[in-house]
Amino acid sequence: MFRYRDKGDDPHMSGEHAVSSATRKQLHMHELASGQHWLITWEQLLAIGFSRAAIGRMVVNGLLFRVHRGVYVVGRRQLSKRGLFLAAVLYVGDGASLTGFAGAALAGFWNGTTFPVEVIAPRQMRSRPGIRVYSATDMPPTEIRDGIPVTTPEHTILRLAKTMYSQRHFRRLVHEALVQPVTTLPRLLKACDDSPKRTKAVQRVERELADGAKPTRSGLEDDVVEILRRRGFPPFETNAPIPGTPPWVEVDIYFKGQRLAIDVDGPHHWTPYRKELDAYKQQLIEASGVTMLRLGEDAATPTREPETVARIRASLP
Repeated sequence: MFRYRDKGDDPHMSGEHAVSSATRKQLHMHELASGQHWLITWEQLLAIGFSRAAIGRMVVNGLLFRVHRGVYVVGRRQLSKRGLFLAAVLYVGDGASLTGFAGAALAGFWNGTTFPVEVIAPRQMRSRPGIRVYSATDMPPTEIRDGIPVTTPEHTILRLAKTMYSQRHFRRLVHEALVQPVTTLPRLLKACDDSPKRTKAVQRVERELADGAKPTRSGLEDDVVEILRRRGFPPFETNAPIPGTPPWVEVDIYFKGQRLAIDVDGPHHWTPYRKELDAYKQQLIEASGVTMLRLGEDAATPTREPETVARIRASLP
């Protein structure tokens, strides 16, 4: 992936307009770094033809800035978040892949902290400030996202199932991965089935998916879904369309067998525009023969949960 291109393929090497060796090496360095979030490694610089002394001079002169041992950013100090992710992978070396919260952020289903950057490698290696290194005898499946090796969403979720303390945040992460969608229920279940051991992490993912995928779009919806599961309500769908209504009509929770729709209204439902839209949407849903129930943002709090449960039960036929 990060191998330097052979000089025989270099358009600057032939013809009467051939450039000097020093300029050619500089061009190669910038070309390579531009495809790596402006990062380059010590080994790559040597492969281009820079000597150790030349690399040292570029650091002194501000042409290279050291990020980690053997990893540099070219021509600037600042790194994007993706640059920080790739820098950690390059530091760990061949065969390494991004994983954990950083892997989830790169795939688009986590927007929380990614520090330290988690990397998994096929060998033992010490962590360092800002980078947490895991070792694996059998590396999990990986893919390339934006030029960065990263464990697949399924195996990123299995990794985080080992380390995430908050069940609410873990549920949010799994649901977000399904909503995006960067994974699917069958792929997640297959990753669990393919695991060589039934670890606690595997069991945690299976429990989250036990009654089918329940992707939601907010933590408020997650909390109501948890109440419905815990209180033994009939099967339901999330982010569901309503038959007999326009395609844009979708509800947070739908008891298909009982024809009951539920929306959980957070603060974004308080604007005049959204109130008008919600009223029109409810009119369409009820015209199709489905009962519509709206819950407030405090519906899942411990003090309001008994009232919420009673309201839903009373609305079910």
